[in-house]
Amino acid sequence: MEEKIKDLIAAFLRVPAEQISYNTVIDRTAVSSSITLHRMYAKLAEEGFIVADYWNIKTFSTLVERINGNGHATSSVIQDVVVNTNAIPVHRHAVAPAVGIDIEEVTAMPRTNDFREDEFYKMNFSPGEIAYCILQPSPYASFAGLFAAKEAIVKADNVNRSRPFNTIVINHDPEGKPTYPGYDISVSHTNDLAIAVAIHTETSLFASEKNVANVQQPSNRSNAKWLFVLSFIISLVALFIALFK
Repeated sequence: MEEKIKDLIAAFLRVPAEQISYNTVIDRTAVSSSITLHRMYAKLAEEGFIVADYWNIKTFSTLVERINGNGHATSSVIQDVVVNTNAIPVHRHAVAPAVGIDIEEVTAMPRTNDFREDEFYKMNFSPGEIAYCILQPSPYASFAGLFAAKEAIVKADNVNRSRPFNTIVINHDPEGKPTYPGYDISVSHTNDLAIAVAIHTETSLFASEKNVANVQQPSNRSNAKWLFVLSFIISLVALFIALFK
């Protein structure tokens, strides 16, 4: 079994399978992009090796333990989150406005003849998101944009790190603007790159703190808007540099 797992992940790590040992690092730092990491675990799932909470797997030994069922994710974040695809994740503490920025290469998205059946797309996008992207002029660029938005949301509030990406569901308003509860989101893409900015604007999620949140909301929202604009400008500069480097 271990040899098969090595063969499956070797292409994503870009190292020969025989060079993979228990101490080999296989997390985000070992692959070319976040998309590549998610593709690796989608490939494992496709072959019957379904791994939960792979976001905190650092080495090959941990991966083997998790697949064998004797390794478990350990994170206080998981205890503090109630997963609900239609609501904001519930925290025990107030959340200060924070920003997340992510850039992804469109070419990193795996090619497929059926987005609805491909393991990568099923693991990272909801049926509604898949339906939306399929109808866009450039489906792969649209998928890359949504993926970047999810990464940006995670970077803005790491409590989302333990959530499967297909439960972080990004919708669109009547004007086509991406929306997610508790966040301001902006997504842009070219044929080659997708960039997303997400800013967490919630100040509190407890009813006992509702009055305080209502008083602080205008100021916090205003500050968040300025931070959002500044972050988006920085992202555009990063995109420009990436395109012409």
